[in-house]
Amino acid sequence: MKVILFLFYPLSWLYQFLFWVKQSTIKPIVIPNVLVISVGNITVGGTGKTPFVQFLVRYFQKTNKDYAITILSRGYKAKKSDEGAILPDGKSPHLYGDEPSQHKDLFPSVQVIIGKNRWKSFQTHNQIQSPKHIVILDDGFQHKQICRDFDIVLLDANAPFANGLTIPLGFLREPITHLKRAHSIVFTKLTEKNRNVIKLAKDILNKKQINVPESVSFFQSNLVEMNFDLLQKNVIEKQVYLSKEKPNGGYFLFTGVGNPRNVLETAESILGENKIQYRFFPDHYEFEESVLFSLIQNRLKDSIFVTTEKDWVKVRTQSGFLETLKKQNIRLFVLKIEVVLAEEQKFESMLAGLVSTYEVKNGLASKTG
Repeated sequence: MKVILFLFYPLSWLYQFLFWVKQSTIKPIVIPNVLVISVGNITVGGTGKTPFVQFLVRYFQKTNKDYAITILSRGYKAKKSDEGAILPDGKSPHLYGDEPSQHKDLFPSVQVIIGKNRWKSFQTHNQIQSPKHIVILDDGFQHKQICRDFDIVLLDANAPFANGLTIPLGFLREPITHLKRAHSIVFTKLTEKNRNVIKLAKDILNKKQINVPESVSFFQSNLVEMNFDLLQKNVIEKQVYLSKEKPNGGYFLFTGVGNPRNVLETAESILGENKIQYRFFPDHYEFEESVLFSLIQNRLKDSIFVTTEKDWVKVRTQSGFLETLKKQNIRLFVLKIEVVLAEEQKFESMLAGLVSTYEVKNGLASKTG
C-alpha cells in the first residue's frame, strides 16, 4: 500500500497544482446589494450540505421574514444545468436536479436557480428585486466565480479529512490548510461514536493554525409515510412517526446519495431491531421505472420500502411504480432529516451579526422592522 502511495503521490501534487492554477485565474464577481452565503465542503461525498442549506432557509424565514431567499446551485446532472434555469416547482428533477427540486418542493416561496455558470444563470433568471435578498450558494467553497460574504464549510464528523490526501489518492478536494479562508466550520452528523473523531480533527486544525469558529451539528430524523391517494391530489404527506408506531414486517431501504452508509445507520437508529434489507445506488441516481420494479421483486415478503427525500423527488415521478405499490398494498416511507446545532444560539448569533453588517453596508438598518 505504501508503495502505491509513493508511486502515485506526484499525481496528488499535480492535482493540487492544476487546482491552484484554475482558481488563480478566476476573478470573483460581486452580486450587488445581495448577501451571499456559501455552504460547501473540502471532501468528495456527502457531508450534509442539502439539509444544512434547508436549516439556513428555515432560520432566515423565521428571523428575517421580510427577506427574499434564493438558492443558487449548479444542478449537478440536470439536463438544464448547461443553459441555466429557474425552477417553476420541484416536480421535474430530471430537468433541474434532485437537490434543487427537493429545495423547491420544501420551500415553494424560495427562488431556486441552477446553472453550471452560476453567475450568468443568476443574472439571467433572477426575478427578485427586493433590497433585502439572501443568496445561498449551494456547494460553493470551490466556486470562486461569485464573491461571498460568508463561507460555511461542513466536515463529516465520521471522517472529517478522510485519509488526509487530495484527489486522486484521497477524498480531499483541496488541502486542509485551505480551510483558513472559511468563516465557519461545522462538523456534521455528530453521534456518540464519533465525538472523539471530532476532538482529533480539532487538534489537527489547531496544529495547522486554522483559527476559524467551529460548531457541531447532528441530524434529527423521522419517517413519513407516503399516502398514494393524497399524492394524486398533490398532497403528498401523511405523517407517521415510527418512534410511536412501528409497522410489523421488515424494511427495504434503497437510496442513491453521497453517503448511503450514513442513511442506513440513521434508518437503523429509528427502526431499532427491525430487519432492514438495503440496496445502494450511485449518487444522483435517476431511478428508471424498470429498476424500481426490480426492487419490488427482490424485497422480502411484506417488506416496507424506505428511501430519502432526495431520492423521493425522483421516485414520485414514476407513476406506474407508485400505482403498483398502491395496488399491492406496499407501504413506502421517506426518511426526513433536519439539522440541529449543538450550540445553536452561538451559530445563530453569528448569522444575525452577518445580517446586521449587510444592512448597515446597504443602508437598510434604519428600515428593519
